[in-house]
Amino acid sequence: MPRIKWTPQRLAILKYLDGNKEHPSAEEIYSALSKDYPTMSIATVYNVLEFLKRTGRVKEIYIDPEKRRFDPFIQEHHHAICIKCKKVFDIYQDIKLPDLTKFLPDFEILDTHLKIHVLCPECRKKEDLKVGLKEYQCSHCGSIRTAKHKPQKCPACGSRGTLKEYKSSN
Repeated sequence: MPRIKWTPQRLAILKYLDGNKEHPSAEEIYSALSKDYPTMSIATVYNVLEFLKRTGRVKEIYIDPEKRRFDPFIQEHHHAICIKCKKVFDIYQDIKLPDLTKFLPDFEILDTHLKIHVLCPECRKKEDLKVGLKEYQCSHCGSIRTAKHKPQKCPACGSRGTLKEYKSSN
């Protein structure tokens, strides 16, 4: 079994992960700990995470293509990922998946993981607040204003009657 020298920096990484439900990336761990451990490098964080992964103490979860995330809770469970804020939520309920050997008869299935894309309650509230808002552009100065109702005058230049509904390209 591989061995590692447990320096105060490495122990701090273990402590940070203990009970952490945020599914942090190496960069997030480094950012949280580097203030207290200024000589710590991002390589140290990656090395500890790789060691913990190889020894079965953390799982790398493949939920965000932009960064590697790690889960210290290694028992089988599933994840819901908010499409807006990218927060990850654990699902501890046993969800029965179909017998996958029917679809992959020549494969050895090592692990199953259900990943559900959601809009979390916080982001959903923000989206609900946006309902009914429209954008208006001033034909005089070009500024854009977001409002529920068409403003009488442009807040940027003060021109009256110059705001027209704006169709953004997104």
